Amino acid sequence: MARNEHIVIRSARNADEQAIAVLGVLDGGRHMPKGDVTVAEVDGRIRAAVGSNGSAISDPFWPSADLVSMLRVRTESESVDRPARFFARRPALRVAAGV
Repeated sequence: MARNEHIVIRSARNADEQAIAVLGVLDGGRHMPKGDVTVAEVDGRIRAAVGSNGSAISDPFWPSADLVSMLRVRTESESVDRPARFFARRPALRVAAGV
């Protein structure tokens, strides 16, 4: 990654489903992120995603190991900061290709 790239780390939205599905295919599609998904955008393009299930995907054609590390730190800190939610559930982000 270059020092001047604009990186945004945020929660995935429904509009990201297709981009995450494509990223999963590029990454091999073995373990897709599920649950609360956090993504890393570089210059407006999703390059990595980590789910609350611990699975991570990233763009194999982009130096994205640092992005995955940042996402894991964010995901772990969010799980510590948030109290357990027993009754209120947010629908899981569907990331299956073609959905």
